[in-house]
Amino acid sequence: MLATKPNKIHTPFFLKAENLSVGYRKGFPIVSDVSFEVSPGKTYALTGGNGAGKTTLFRTLTGLLPPIAGEIHFPVLKSTSYVPQAKKMRLDFPLSVKEVLLMPTNMGLSFLPKRKFTEEELSLVERTGIQSYIGKQISECSGGQLQRVLILRSLFTKANLIFLDEPMDSLDHDSRELFQKILEEYISIDNRSLFVITHSLTNDWRQEFSEIFEIDEGKLYKISHGEKPPNCHHHD
Repeated sequence: MLATKPNKIHTPFFLKAENLSVGYRKGFPIVSDVSFEVSPGKTYALTGGNGAGKTTLFRTLTGLLPPIAGEIHFPVLKSTSYVPQAKKMRLDFPLSVKEVLLMPTNMGLSFLPKRKFTEEELSLVERTGIQSYIGKQISECSGGQLQRVLILRSLFTKANLIFLDEPMDSLDHDSRELFQKILEEYISIDNRSLFVITHSLTNDWRQEFSEIFEIDEGKLYKISHGEKPPNCHHHD
């Protein structure tokens, strides 16, 4: 998870990508020539097939990977948080659920905080059922349990923009409904925004997205603006 300190100056967008190419080796981009803006108070969806480059794009936008080409602009430095897929997380570090939830975003694992949950945080811990396994080691959590912790952890950062990589993938129906409601409540505060990777626009999400993007054959298409990939994928 990545976090930066927010600036109080108002801006029409949180993030702007210009002619961005992403990948793991120079000269071999997975996605090329990406340009778009992420604005306050909006929700964004990113779809595409397995291996299309969705996670690679997210990792680049959050600073975990350097871009191969192009630029990412933050007109004013805003706080961001990144929630990876639980099933792709390494779980071999000796931390409890409580320690993960209370860990500062700008410190490594060598320093654990000595603070308590705020009333608001404790309410969310109880509301999501995490209280029942708060002392459990992360390595002992199921995929669904870990996904709940990761989402809640991102909310505790109070980030302006949260990137969620298939956040509903490991959750059952009731948990999906609950966390969607919690996320809706979160973005209603201070014009916060969400950017979500999802494989199902209807089964995973009940609210409408402000904009929908699809990655196909190394290109980004703005589906909500009428652009269509060459294969004209169907969105369920």
